[in-house]
Amino acid sequence: DAAAYVCWALARTQSKEEMRGAVLKLAPILMTTACYDREVNCRRAAAAAFQESVGRLGEFPHGIDILTIADYFTVSLRKAAYIDVAPQVAAFPGYHVYFARHLLEKKLRHWEKSVREL
Repeated sequence: DAAAYVCWALARTQSKEEMRGAVLKLAPILMTTACYDREVNCRRAAAAAFQESVGRLGEFPHGIDILTIADYFTVSLRKAAYIDVAPQVAAFPGYHVYFARHLLEKKLRHWEKSVREL
């Protein structure tokens, strides 16, 4: 939650030029969090940071298209975020590797059974 707030604040305070090198890494990380975090507040915060970054920086790959799929409301329910939203976002170039890596490294061995089962 706090990390997403930092990303949101960076989008509001830094110029496009200052953020140019970070956006290619930041965009898929925020979307991975927005789709796969266990906590609704973290998913929503990451989605809000992504939206703010797309709006202010305009440099996020496929930003507008992704915003029509993944927003504050569509990531609110964990099952919907995992089953409906994540596959659509992962279909965009530059996102699928981050999503697959996250699932393989974090979710397959997650301590909570319901997360592993999703």
